[in-house]
Amino acid sequence: MPHAVEAVFRDALRHAGLPGHGAMARVFVLLRASPETHLTCAQVADLVAEAGLAVTPVELARHLDTLADHGLLGRLPTTTSEPVFDTVAEPHSHLIYEESAQVVDLHVSPETLLAMVREALLRRPRGVELLVRFRREPLTARETAVSTPTPQDRPDPGPSR
Repeated sequence: MPHAVEAVFRDALRHAGLPGHGAMARVFVLLRASPETHLTCAQVADLVAEAGLAVTPVELARHLDTLADHGLLGRLPTTTSEPVFDTVAEPHSHLIYEESAQVVDLHVSPETLLAMVREALLRRPRGVELLVRFRREPLTARETAVSTPTPQDRPDPGPSR
């Protein structure tokens, strides 16, 4: 990937209040370079392994959650228990086909989206489930600092038994 493109991604991390270097930055650059935009944690782990990055599964899950919390990745509601992350962070709609587990991005106007929903409901009145998600605002660097307790902030659990 050209260095200019990597620099843009690293700048996006810094703008979100995250470090523009280290494992999280390398994971983010890999995700943005991936041709697949909807990835499970296991699929991201495969990308990371192929790139030769040494990241534990726990670290990787934490990095993905942090990137999503800061609005750099999206989280998709799915029909499975495993979370799916969307590398296109800007709000957009999706069609999720349960039988094939296919996820399709819909970058359409609200009017077109309503027409598509109306058509789907007419064709399969009992086969369409509609989920409306109200997205929360991404965390800012300040909110992250306030919400992440340091070891000194954590209560003393007392003597172990």
